[in-house]
Amino acid sequence: MSEMLIEEIEQINRNYLTPAEVSKALGISIATFYRNYRKMKLPIIRVGKKIHIPKEAFLEILKHGETQDN
Repeated sequence: MSEMLIEEIEQINRNYLTPAEVSKALGISIATFYRNYRKMKLPIIRVGKKIHIPKEAFLEILKHGETQDN
């Protein structure tokens, strides 16, 4: 599994990421993401049964290790 670079995430033309994209960026499996996303303290938005992760908040975490709200 190859990891997704910050530059690749920035080029995504949406304001959210999918669990698959976040998993790839973190270098973990999708199953590991779903088992642990609550512990990761990622901001999430539920759309029905789907989970979206705000792109800017995730990039902030990748770059600085936390969101500005923490």
